[in-house]
Amino acid sequence: MRTDLTTNQPIAHPTLADVAAIAGVSIKTASRVLNGSANVSADTEDKVKKAVSLVGYRSNRIARELRGGSLSNIIGMVISDLANPFYAGLAAGAEESLSKAGLELILATARDNGEREKVLIESLLERRVRGLIIVPSAEDYSYLHIERRRGFSFVFVDRPAPYLDADTVLVDNQGGINACVDKLLSLGCKRIALIADNPAIWTAAERIEGFKKAIVTRKLDSDNSLIISGIHTSIEAEQATRELLNQKKKIDGIIAANDLIAFGVGQVKSALNSNLNVVSFDEFPSASLMGVHTLNHDPQRLGRLTADVIMKRMDDPTADNYQTAVMQVAINEEIQGVA
Repeated sequence: MRTDLTTNQPIAHPTLADVAAIAGVSIKTASRVLNGSANVSADTEDKVKKAVSLVGYRSNRIARELRGGSLSNIIGMVISDLANPFYAGLAAGAEESLSKAGLELILATARDNGEREKVLIESLLERRVRGLIIVPSAEDYSYLHIERRRGFSFVFVDRPAPYLDADTVLVDNQGGINACVDKLLSLGCKRIALIADNPAIWTAAERIEGFKKAIVTRKLDSDNSLIISGIHTSIEAEQATRELLNQKKKIDGIIAANDLIAFGVGQVKSALNSNLNVVSFDEFPSASLMGVHTLNHDPQRLGRLTADVIMKRMDDPTADNYQTAVMQVAINEEIQGVA
């Protein structure tokens, strides 16, 4: 709703009828002009366009598409938290690929709350988005079976969807942890700790399991391999790192299971000017300044891959040929400031 600048009171949005009245044509003729029809004269087209400019009319494209029974050109993305650089990068990468195909991306944040997430998903479907990219946080997605039969497309990213066969885009979590362990071993580390998020989160559980397997396959001393879990913020990661460094048996290597944890660990390393070796599973902007090694787990790369998968799925939403795409990761080439 607009505001009347003279009275500071809201006024109604201009309608197609307003445009037609000012242009001196029928509503049907004004509609044909706005829809790009060739069956109107140049003079009529000019009058309608001037009337549109005069009143500031905007066509309701979504309503037009819904009247035609079609879906919109919008893709929804439901993530955990836009403040987390990982999810911001994921969205940026997806938007880059989708926009090239003439699709638009809108975001919703579920804050790792399954009930809130379901409300958001249903709200987006009511708006007839063409498809949804979801970072799942709920325990059951079986309710989306019927939505898929209605022509909606779904792709789950970073974690699989419980109780729903669907296209999924994952990262090689265990392979990435192997690369982190091997990097620390190559640097001569003898006592290594993994700092991870809540094991109830699928990715955290996968990375913890990967660390446990790496200890066995590389025949490492389990007494010198520590797992600190339930660390959700950078501040908690800072505290956990200081506690590790204050132990009698010194830690000389830390694997940070995500970017927020890595930032907290890096803050302590920088503040103490410590020779502690740190590897982050995620890339993050200040890693090189903190002397932190990273995997090439670029969230924008993951977002682009996810966009490619959902665009392919939109060609045949109801087909049962679901795929799981796994993005491989490796240690980034050495960067300035990191030995």
